[in-house]
Amino acid sequence: MKFIYIDESGDRGGGDVFVMCGLMVDAYKLRKKTADFDRMLGALHAKYPSAARELKTSQFLNGKKPWSKIPPQERKDFIQDVCRLAVDNGGKLFGYGLSYERFDTAKAAFHGHPSGDSYWLASGMFTAALVQKKMQGVKGGKGLTVMIMDDHKMEMPGLSDGLYMADEWYDGLFQERKKVRGKSTWGARKAGDRFDQIINTAFAIKSDHSSLVQVADVISYVYRRHLELKALPEKYPGEREYYEMLVGILEPQREKLGQTPAVPCVAFYKAAVHPNWPI
Repeated sequence: MKFIYIDESGDRGGGDVFVMCGLMVDAYKLRKKTADFDRMLGALHAKYPSAARELKTSQFLNGKKPWSKIPPQERKDFIQDVCRLAVDNGGKLFGYGLSYERFDTAKAAFHGHPSGDSYWLASGMFTAALVQKKMQGVKGGKGLTVMIMDDHKMEMPGLSDGLYMADEWYDGLFQERKKVRGKSTWGARKAGDRFDQIINTAFAIKSDHSSLVQVADVISYVYRRHLELKALPEKYPGEREYYEMLVGILEPQREKLGQTPAVPCVAFYKAAVHPNWPI
């Protein structure tokens, strides 16, 4: 069994990039992985008692209160250590990065998407579908996944309903190739097995109650800032190099969609994705 902890970074008022990303951990490694991050955060708080109990990556890296007493290089090194520990020993990343502008264009292109105006819901359903695709081939029930989101009270009901009612529109994201009379084709999905690798639904948790959700916040922010800086090639070279280094740590463990049929859901997500987010 797997656990995936998911958070997001970005809003329409702060630029053109939104990233939702999660860290997947095997159940038998969960206790150690959680303890490792708890120790890192505990050591930071022991050294800087006035620091916040919850790690908010944007505030932390920019040295805003209550993080202002931590030297800049120490903050940068800490986030680098978080990224390395996240993908160490089998940690996998699942997620989606979109451009708001491209999302709005994709919405208007009549792909029939069920997520309406919600880029959060669209990203959450893609992430769940990507988990489904990669885990449905794991034998012995070892791909069954508990999906844990940073609590988002306005959006969680839509995600829960989307997973439970399993609209067939999403099938193309996780259909498998099968042979019928010797010919390769995309196998049909049944309502009961559309998201059968997600255990029940997505669960919400407060980020200050889970160090691994805080790690997902780090990962999502790192990717978002990396994409923002890619659009500014003449500015902030030192900052851009730092985030390129962090993404270089994370990216080998990020799962990609891979081969899919040419269907509306795939067309929608390829149209909405940020141009510098390999899908």
